Amino acid sequence: MYFPVGWPKALAVPPEDIGGLHSVLCNRDRVLFAVITERSLAIWYCRPCVQIVCHCRSEESVRTLGTNQKAAWRPDSTSVAVTTSQGHILFYHLEREVLAGHGANCYNQTRGGRFPSMRSSSSMEYGEGVPSIRMTFFTSVQIIGKIECLVCVRDELLVATGNGMLQRLRWDGVVNGKTGINIASIPFSIDLQHSRASTLDTPGITFTHIEYSGLLGGFAVVLPDGRAGLVNTLAGKVENNSLQGVWAQGLENVTCVAVNNRYRLIAFGCTDGLGVVYTVDDMTGALQVSHRLELSTKDYPDACMACGPVSRLRWSPDGCVLAMAWDRGGMAVWSVYGALLMCTLGADQGLYQESLRLHLFRIKSMCWSMEGYQLWMACETLDRTEVMELPTATSELLQLQFVKSTLTVNPCATNHEHLFLQGEDKLFINTGDLVMKQQWKDANMNRPLRESITRSGDSSPQKPVRQSNILVGNKQWLVVQIPITYLGSNWPIRYAAIDRTGFCIAVAGRCGLAHYAMFTRKWKLFGNETQEKDMVVTGGLTWWRDFIICACYNLNENRDELRMYPRASNLDNAFAYSCKVPSQILLLNLFRDMLVVFCADCHIALYSIERRDANPNPSASLTLLQEISLASYIPHAVTVISVTLTSLRTETASSKQTSSRREAESLIVNVAGRLLMLQRDRSMTSGKENGDVRKKEKILPFCAPVVLASCVENMWSSSRSSPDKVHLSEALWLGCGASGMKVWLPLFPRNDEKRHSFLSKRIMLPFQLSIYPLAVLFEDAVVLGAANDTMKYDFQDCSSPGVSDSTPTRLFPFNVVDRTTQVYLHHIVRELLRRNLGSHALQIAKSCRSLPYFSHVLELLLHQVLEEEATAHEPIPDPLLPRIVDFIREFPEFLQTIVHCARKTEIALWSYLFASAGSPKDLFEQCLQSGSLETASSYLIILQNLEPAAVSRQHATLLLDASLDKGKWELAKDLVRFLRAIGNEDPESPPRTPVNPINAPIYPLPPPPQDGPFPGFAFGSQARPVRSYSMGENLAGVRERGSAKERDRERHHSVQATSTTNKKATAAPRDIPPRVRADCGVFTGTLKHLEDTAEHFFIDVILQRHARKLLGAGRLRELGSFAAHLNFELIGWLQKERSRAARVDDFVTSLHTLHRDFQWPMPVIALSQVISRSNSGSKIGSVGERSRSSSYDALEIGVNGMTLNDISEGQNRLRPNGMYASPSLRSSMDLLCDELRQEAMDSRQFNSNQKGDNGSTAATETSEMSASIVADDSELTLDDSMWNLANLDELEALSQELACRGPPHCETQLRYLLHVMMEAGCLEWAMLISLVLRDSMGVTRVVNTASLTDMPIDVVGRMREGLSYLELWADTECPGYKPFLLVIRGQAEVLTGIVDIQGSPQVTPIPTPESSLTSADFHALGFHGNASDTENPESEEQQSVIETELPQDGGQCALS
Repeated sequence: MYFPVGWPKALAVPPEDIGGLHSVLCNRDRVLFAVITERSLAIWYCRPCVQIVCHCRSEESVRTLGTNQKAAWRPDSTSVAVTTSQGHILFYHLEREVLAGHGANCYNQTRGGRFPSMRSSSSMEYGEGVPSIRMTFFTSVQIIGKIECLVCVRDELLVATGNGMLQRLRWDGVVNGKTGINIASIPFSIDLQHSRASTLDTPGITFTHIEYSGLLGGFAVVLPDGRAGLVNTLAGKVENNSLQGVWAQGLENVTCVAVNNRYRLIAFGCTDGLGVVYTVDDMTGALQVSHRLELSTKDYPDACMACGPVSRLRWSPDGCVLAMAWDRGGMAVWSVYGALLMCTLGADQGLYQESLRLHLFRIKSMCWSMEGYQLWMACETLDRTEVMELPTATSELLQLQFVKSTLTVNPCATNHEHLFLQGEDKLFINTGDLVMKQQWKDANMNRPLRESITRSGDSSPQKPVRQSNILVGNKQWLVVQIPITYLGSNWPIRYAAIDRTGFCIAVAGRCGLAHYAMFTRKWKLFGNETQEKDMVVTGGLTWWRDFIICACYNLNENRDELRMYPRASNLDNAFAYSCKVPSQILLLNLFRDMLVVFCADCHIALYSIERRDANPNPSASLTLLQEISLASYIPHAVTVISVTLTSLRTETASSKQTSSRREAESLIVNVAGRLLMLQRDRSMTSGKENGDVRKKEKILPFCAPVVLASCVENMWSSSRSSPDKVHLSEALWLGCGASGMKVWLPLFPRNDEKRHSFLSKRIMLPFQLSIYPLAVLFEDAVVLGAANDTMKYDFQDCSSPGVSDSTPTRLFPFNVVDRTTQVYLHHIVRELLRRNLGSHALQIAKSCRSLPYFSHVLELLLHQVLEEEATAHEPIPDPLLPRIVDFIREFPEFLQTIVHCARKTEIALWSYLFASAGSPKDLFEQCLQSGSLETASSYLIILQNLEPAAVSRQHATLLLDASLDKGKWELAKDLVRFLRAIGNEDPESPPRTPVNPINAPIYPLPPPPQDGPFPGFAFGSQARPVRSYSMGENLAGVRERGSAKERDRERHHSVQATSTTNKKATAAPRDIPPRVRADCGVFTGTLKHLEDTAEHFFIDVILQRHARKLLGAGRLRELGSFAAHLNFELIGWLQKERSRAARVDDFVTSLHTLHRDFQWPMPVIALSQVISRSNSGSKIGSVGERSRSSSYDALEIGVNGMTLNDISEGQNRLRPNGMYASPSLRSSMDLLCDELRQEAMDSRQFNSNQKGDNGSTAATETSEMSASIVADDSELTLDDSMWNLANLDELEALSQELACRGPPHCETQLRYLLHVMMEAGCLEWAMLISLVLRDSMGVTRVVNTASLTDMPIDVVGRMREGLSYLELWADTECPGYKPFLLVIRGQAEVLTGIVDIQGSPQVTPIPTPESSLTSADFHALGFHGNASDTENPESEEQQSVIETELPQDGGQCALS
């Protein structure tokens, strides 16, 4: 409601005012402040805060009459009365003074040259200035007896003396001796009707504090013995026979009192540091306790005892908050019904504990300024640094700034939908990200927002774009500064309003009004200042679509009016609609297209609003519909807090019918905190039967009011109905201060339920909140509020000379306003279940299932009930927890809610929880059955603390199996660590494996070296492509060779290097160099040897079993992820499983599995790239129509590492992406085969007669590179000659090649697995991975490894037969693989030779479903028959390196 901002301002008291501050007191309109010291009286102005005049008494006057004590203002601010310590009253007279050269002002505000006037009128002054006041001492009056207190009653002073008398004085100093009242003779009773009155027994008893209230009709008094009460003036006169007192029962230690006229409350401060607030019963006149002002012992332990008695109480001008100060220091601000808004006793308020101990800060007097924007405080600091001396006091006049909710003075409907705070010169708005992120487009019309707001022809209210999820999470304030052009002459801001969209704001100050649009970020003021000065907004203002509606007083014509100003037009009376009203309007509000106003004569008027579109300026008009008199229901018009027109009724129809009925059905009026509801009387009709139904509804009379609730501060209701959340949108929400919130909830019957008249139609549900509510999001089940927060600032580094660190300003922290949020759905569900209304609770909860925080709501519901019942000292005969558990069981989040609540609760409460929820073992099994493995893992912690270690181990093993099957690798790793940590001897033993930090990676892979050729691999991560290599092999760049002997030597060197590689590949992992082992993902750290227990062995068995399952199914990608996350020794295990699980019996199915798992597309052939040869003698049309491979790797003819490009003598041509292109990109399949045959016959000659002689290209890229060789930018020059037909074909082929490759991270994973399989000796899988990658060098390495190591002959035979099946499968199913299979035909022949040399094993391959191969089909391939055609005229040494050229005749047979 009220929230402090910033540091308090220290006002400089002149040095002549020596003696310390006694009190500060404001006049009636809170513009002038009287500051009283021991011997001076100063008059201050509120804005700017300057001292106008000061009167200092002489030493003789102080010695004769005594020092100043208390003061009182005359109602017209023309006199001030000051009491002295020796029983005198000093009267000072104030009058305006005209100074020469300054006029009637002692200070004038003028514009500087940098800020020229923006207003049209130049005759008006910028500001009214500070008035010049002359203060003169008038007279002094001596009162017999000590003066205890004084108060102004109309035109008289009422003084309570120490001898037990009430003296009445006129302001001219004359004492009316005949009207003196003996306080002991005043009768006191419990009430004014039934109790028996008795006079005070103690003679000479007096009043120590007295405060007059005209609305209550009496005085609130405090007696010296601590009792308190209310003295009523029965005849309206202060005389002996017309006074009767009513006791405030239960109070015997009262120190001070404050009266709230608007809410009819009396607050008493007590010696124990508490405050007790009483309300007056209208029927009996008795004082009844409303609430208590007590600090929470949880947040402020022993605060009330430490701070001492309550010394001061002050209500704000609007009566919405109460400021309380303690005698020993500290202050607090409470809402009208006891919600704590601010307290200086918290730990965050003290800057230094040492300074608080040495410098005691207390408030001697305080007073609120105009509109409650500042709190003036006369403070005193006791410096106790001197041990042997008495503490010295330092006084200071402080001014604490506040911002307040707009609901305090302008409770219109649009202000209830946003967090909207107003200060004296700025506005705080929190509307989510509607202003920041909105595209300024209307959701329905798809046009700019400023146009959609002013669009015409839309009779329905504008619907704002809802971004509730953003609104719930956004905590930023949008601060709008009010222009000084308006504020300079119209301070303070009295009313502020915001529209439903949150984009338009209107404010009203002393005169006129102004409005602001966020999409233009501009203010609109009256162009004619005379019009602005002639109107005063008296009853608030609100937005209706794009119109501002205000209730004002016309000073020019002396009448009250309702005015409507269009937002799009200039702010001028020429565009305004004016409607005269009979009396002053105090409140106004909206419901759809209806305006409800409350007037000072206690009448409510209903108007209909109609828009008339006219170009260029639209207009609107008001039509009076109905008037209702509340004079017999309210004590005074000032006590009416708010008036709201709603569609709520005590009877509720079904939810389907309610969603479409949103007519005005009832008036809800807040009268001094009591909520009255007036419903339309539908038992009688007015008007003709054939009249319009809507008109008949509007003129229906209202029934007598019924009281819905008491102690109500704010009220929220929705004018829009949501068909999904009917219960929440049709409810009435009440803010009740310290009592929390209340919701008047409708109870809709089910469709199949018979409606009984004796069943409740609505129910009032109370619940507590930890925040102060300011807005309710009905459909999001969230309450928005604001809270006071502090920021500490260290002054030690920036202390200015001459300023003491012990000043009260230094002891105050910097105050900020923080936006708060709280979910209320679980409170409603709990209260409904407590009242056995579970069906309604289930309907509400199911309607909110779509909320992102619904699971959190269930946790809050369970946790609060569990904490309350499990820690109760008394037995609970009907516990609520079983019903809560059964309620949560209706939702899929049941298992998760139970375990999360248990994990956040003490272990001692688990037994009570699971007694209702069920056994943790049963819940664990339900998690396994439903597949909620993460939730099941949380139950393991419960089982570990409640069950023996064997039970925990058993359930953890079951969960580990399920996690491995589901591929939950992170969970599986945690479970392995959990299993290893459970010991037989101590279930609480620490984990035996190191526990990763929170932010550590899930598997301990070392970072890749910066200069290493092969990176460390992590599955699931997108590593950048790098060059792959064979360990122990130093690959140099492939160069062009000039002769065949040179190429032979290079090939021989390559085979020797490959042989060395395979020997190293078969070595144990510990023989691998540390750097290479790090690259391969092998853990190189020092491992602690685990205890050789059966449990640890069983864990390894489980992991190996799952790895065997993955490998047997061909799921290599999951196997790699499994090994990477669980630190599984993959290479060593694969060496053991080389002839078992790593065996591949079906190459075609395994190849399909690799493509699917790694998202690697099958190679395809682009028909546009097949070009027939014009000089070919044979007819090859059928071949030309076939597709050729778009794979660049497939077009590099690999023969034991040497490619066709190595012997090419053509000019190299660079592709646009940096790769070297081959001439095969522009050749057909038959050209490819002819060139291969010609290459085998004579590799030193090149056929220059072939087509494509315009430039053959050579590729110097090795096939095992996983990334392109990027050319230098300086060498890449693109000219027009490059964009010929051939280059376009190459670009098309390149794009096709990129389309046939998988994601980069999948390629990295495949190459890593290829490397692992080569090290482990799993050549079948290595062959398949090389085929997927179309890596001819990888196939060569596999073949060389099979030929140079003691590889089992059945492995070689399966690879040979697998390639044969793949070649036949490529002919029938996947022609895109055919070019690459032709490239590796020589390697297949090598495998055949190995099998023939060592003896053909008895291998019977399993036919694949895709192609059922028979022996006849295998012989049809011509694979064995073509072996004789591969003889090469080279030496036998050349043949010993197992490099077989492709056949001369066999190239065609595979395609024909």
